[in-house]
Amino acid sequence: MSRLRFSLMMIFTFLAAGCAIQPRPETTSVPVPSRLLSEEAAQGSPSPAPSQEDSIGAGARDPAGEPAPPAEVADAREAPLPAFWTQLGDPTLRELIGEALRTNLDVRAAEARVREASASRQLAALDYFPTVTASSGYTRQRFSGASFPGFSESEELDLYQAGVDASWEIDLFGRIRRNVAGQSALQRAALEDVRDVEVLLVSEVGRTYYDLRGAQEQLVVAERNAENQRRTLRLTEDRLEGGRGTAFDTERARAQLSATLATIPELETRIAGAIFRMGVLLGRPAEPLLQRLAAPAEFPELPESPRVGAPERLVHQRPDVRSAERRLAAETAFVSSARADYLPRLTVGGSAGYTSSAFDAIGDSESSRFIIGPTLSWPLFDLGRVTARVDAAEARASEARSRYDQAVLLALEEAETAFVAYDRARRRLTHLLDAAEASERAAELARLRFDEGITDFLQVLDAERTMLEAQDELAQGRTNAVNAFVELYRALGGLWPLGESNEP
Repeated sequence: MSRLRFSLMMIFTFLAAGCAIQPRPETTSVPVPSRLLSEEAAQGSPSPAPSQEDSIGAGARDPAGEPAPPAEVADAREAPLPAFWTQLGDPTLRELIGEALRTNLDVRAAEARVREASASRQLAALDYFPTVTASSGYTRQRFSGASFPGFSESEELDLYQAGVDASWEIDLFGRIRRNVAGQSALQRAALEDVRDVEVLLVSEVGRTYYDLRGAQEQLVVAERNAENQRRTLRLTEDRLEGGRGTAFDTERARAQLSATLATIPELETRIAGAIFRMGVLLGRPAEPLLQRLAAPAEFPELPESPRVGAPERLVHQRPDVRSAERRLAAETAFVSSARADYLPRLTVGGSAGYTSSAFDAIGDSESSRFIIGPTLSWPLFDLGRVTARVDAAEARASEARSRYDQAVLLALEEAETAFVAYDRARRRLTHLLDAAEASERAAELARLRFDEGITDFLQVLDAERTMLEAQDELAQGRTNAVNAFVELYRALGGLWPLGESNEP
């Protein structure tokens, strides 16, 4: 009875220890504000308040304590383009984004990492089941005569054997379960990494596309101004030949025209570089894009800045933050798995087959054999190695926590910056438009006054130079404003807070 009581006490002790190593759900230690500091710059209606499941670190969790994968990740392959890009009304851009998501090589590499993570998770889950191996062999042995007293000659023996061996670890204290949970979290992190790569890809496609359109608009401005300056140069040459002008005016007009023409090769280089870059993003040679993107296109009307509501929802929808959170959950689970090595392992092993000195006897009942029984192992005299493994796992978990907190801080920083940049870019664009229109009217007036002899030619040149600079600044300002809109998409994690995909 005393032995039975002692055994029961040991079992309860081990079970209690196994419960003690279960991890707690992890949340970020970064205080997330209740509203963005830049929210006063946003326009539009506030987004719906976040639910408890939308809070950082408080998402839905599976029975193992890990966050469940978001539904939008599982449907990412079939999901349509987000409403974010439909607001720009550019079908060419939407087509390019769709093609890039299907053919980009970085996306394919990220999807391959998902398959690798899925295989690792499956490999870990197979530890729940017995390991069974089949073996067969033949040996010829000679035994020393000294090993058998009474025999002066060595004995030789043929030995044939065939059978199966099995080993099954009973997961008493959750070592396998926590390892599987960690691999599952890594699999989900890999899924989020795919989404993150897609968000970055779409942002890069949008930025490259509008860099191209901006350079094309600047090229149109330069060529249009160059044509105007050619007419002005011809006018000065005609006036010089008629005795009403000066060589100084002619040379100044020629110098201004040459300066404008000098900007055209650089703009053409930027256009070609943007098209070649687009080819890389689409995972194909850029030659078919040269004709497709050759014609300039107008910039879109930009929408108002949205209100994000609680920043927790904005941060939690970003795939890089989700990935960091799942990696923290994985490393926390691996810590628990490593701590389980402090406790005994119960393994049930067995072997069955045939062993005989004659090959023909294999399969006979007389040559059959089997062995089965449990084994309890405990690294009682090797706890130093166990401690070292636990310390290493805890260090990796600490690193994952720091990276998670850093991801949250970066998400807040990028969101604040993106909202301010977009709002200010739209304001600046209004002033640039007024400046371009005013400078164009001033150039027309300067030409009229010069034709009537009221002013000298220097004012015409100065007005044309100012008009060129204002129109060039306007084209660059439009590019910057659209790129700020693209950066807002990236800061929002690829989802528009007021879009249909975010409706509760």
